[in-house]
Amino acid sequence: MEKGTLYGVSIGPGDPELITVKAMNIISKCKYIATPHTGTGDSLALSIVSQATDLSQKEIMLLEFPMTKDKDILAKSHKDAADSIAKVLDEGEDVAMLNLGDVTIFSTFAYTMDQLLEKNYNVEVIPGVTSFCASASKLKIGLTTMNDPLHIIPATGIDLKEALQMPGSKVLMKIGRSMPKLIETLKELNLENNVYAVENCGLENEKIYNSLDEFDEKMGYFTIVVVK
Repeated sequence: MEKGTLYGVSIGPGDPELITVKAMNIISKCKYIATPHTGTGDSLALSIVSQATDLSQKEIMLLEFPMTKDKDILAKSHKDAADSIAKVLDEGEDVAMLNLGDVTIFSTFAYTMDQLLEKNYNVEVIPGVTSFCASASKLKIGLTTMNDPLHIIPATGIDLKEALQMPGSKVLMKIGRSMPKLIETLKELNLENNVYAVENCGLENEKIYNSLDEFDEKMGYFTIVVVK
């Protein structure tokens, strides 16, 4: 029996109208829809796609990816997800794995893809609108022009002061509990007038921040900060 294909499907940051035609075509043709799940609450990815198409006849696979930095726990969750998908692929069925933003940017899909590629499964990647590009559109700012570099930076586990002093524009993601430290560092570097943010881009509770004075230390996990 010919094995099925795993599709990494980018669904954009939150607005269902930003899901590409190709992504919708893949979702429509796949019987199995996989989505990352933290074990609590509903799947945001499923909620977004459900606004664009009917998923009631689909087989939904909730892949548990706990919010932890424990490498052993993460490794097990990645293996379990790959094994679950492999069982479906072995039956000749295709699987569409949903991913917020673009599947190549800070995506849990990458770990699943690597494990299945090592076992010679068919994998295809469907690109999409990144959260930081959508956020820049909301802010009505250009991320980079001419020869200016653009840096995509995870706000945890790095030297924020050093990162923020790099030339060009900086996009900070995965901020979470690092927001107080980020605000403190931005003030220390006198960047108050060169920083913007979008919280929950494309979702109903979206909020736009046009200066550091508007920032809140409790801004949510899905916050994109742009430093010009």
